[in-house]
Amino acid sequence: MDDSYRAFQRKTLNAALIGLTALAGLFLAADGLNLNHLGTVQLQATAVFILLNLTLLVFNRDPRRYIIVAGAALLISFALITSALLFVPGDELRLVWYFMAISGSYLLLGRVTGMVLTVATVATVLVANPGLPVPFSRLAMTTITLSLVSSSVFFFAFTTYAGSLYRRLQESNSNLVQLSMCDALTRLPNRRLLVERLQRAVVDGRRSGRIGALMFLDLDRFKEINDTLGHDVGDLLLIEVSRRLQSCVRETDTVARMGGDEFIVLLPSLASQADAALLTAKKVGAKILETLNEPYELGAHRCLSTPSIGLTVFAGDAQDVEAIFKRADTAMYQAKGAGRNSVRTLVDETTTQAGNP
Repeated sequence: MDDSYRAFQRKTLNAALIGLTALAGLFLAADGLNLNHLGTVQLQATAVFILLNLTLLVFNRDPRRYIIVAGAALLISFALITSALLFVPGDELRLVWYFMAISGSYLLLGRVTGMVLTVATVATVLVANPGLPVPFSRLAMTTITLSLVSSSVFFFAFTTYAGSLYRRLQESNSNLVQLSMCDALTRLPNRRLLVERLQRAVVDGRRSGRIGALMFLDLDRFKEINDTLGHDVGDLLLIEVSRRLQSCVRETDTVARMGGDEFIVLLPSLASQADAALLTAKKVGAKILETLNEPYELGAHRCLSTPSIGLTVFAGDAQDVEAIFKRADTAMYQAKGAGRNSVRTLVDETTTQAGNP
């Protein structure tokens, strides 16, 4: 069960509990004003119903108890409706409440529960009817039974369609989120998602005292490959570069595409000391350099591509993320200026001081 749908069910159950409690309170008030006599048994049952509903409202604050609370709510409601059937013969429309319970069971606990409650309702009415002070006629019982079954069939179909529609909406929403957060070609996180993760890494670093690193990568002479071999081959190169980059880092790290031939590697929580974090990041950078220097088999073409990599580290008290990006970007241009196919480091002095005593 999807968490968002479960949250919707919990809110619906809370609304139902509040509504039914208020309605039961009105019945008690009407009895006290001699507007609608319930009888001693039903009066006590209604008072107990209110107390139990209020108790369930408190228990439903814990999402883990939802199934138990929803099941208890349906059983309590079914018991109250059945007591009205048995002890309030003057209420000709008391069976209407069964229809509400059946619809609620489908919505709150699904189709299996709805079908079970339908069978239980029909069986209860059929068994209890001969002993009622004013039994329903055979024709009325036929109408009641068919109505209960028809209602159940309707809500079965309704919840089936609604569930299917909900799943499609969730899939569409997931696709939209992916499009807004991921690069369409490589399926890597885009700048928006990367910024969120970098901000989280800075916050986590502030709490843990550990230092992370950021690498800015630019593919050397990518435009030449794109122009001479075609954009399709260029796209294949970008896809293969993204795959190789992901093979060089941990699952907790992030490889993102900024656009064009620019990539970012985020390495959060490397070490508690700046020197150790920088050393680890340099080892990852060297591994990336070696991996991306391997020849590429791109369809019918075999080519070479090298990266220029700019590296920086950041602590929990680092400047804003744009400052971290700028340092890594500047270091990358230093790598290009030094002849490409290399790693250059630019470290903020405050980060070094934050990580080392």
